[in-house]
Amino acid sequence: MNQNTTQAMPRSEQEVILMTLLPIEDRAATDRVVFSETPGHLIEGHPWSATVLRRIGEDAVARDYLATFAITEEGARRVLALTLALARMAFNEGPAAAAALSVAGWCALSLGRWDLADRLALRSLRAAPNTLAERVREMVSGQWFAEMLNIESDFDVAALRKCSERVLHELTETRAYIRLS
Repeated sequence: MNQNTTQAMPRSEQEVILMTLLPIEDRAATDRVVFSETPGHLIEGHPWSATVLRRIGEDAVARDYLATFAITEEGARRVLALTLALARMAFNEGPAAAAALSVAGWCALSLGRWDLADRLALRSLRAAPNTLAERVREMVSGQWFAEMLNIESDFDVAALRKCSERVLHELTETRAYIRLS
């Protein structure tokens, strides 16, 4: 859309709507699963787990929202367990499994578990190409190089949690959009 599109249309055909990048339905389904009493390894029996698995495989915004629970250690542990179970539900194949495994890798990074994060990212990439798993691998390799060269890493757990916090804000911030009729 060019700059002149909204100027050329009569104002009566333009509507300002407020919305977030994350659809409310995706947030509600994800929250129902994450905040449920169901233990992570038994999440397959949760009524919303299949919906969350499908949505994280279809939409990076839904996947990234699930990854933002890595802001805290408790959230990272919970979502790590959930996403491993979700990946099993998808038989560790395809975009949904790749999304679940990449989120699990992100959570493992948030817990400082570099080896586990790398293994999960590799499994994710075998299931299907995805940018989150590639990012996890970049962070792990950066950490390993820093350790090997005995230099300070550009990345640490606090930085990852800060990144998760920033992404959560970006996904849930209400923004104004102009809908052209």
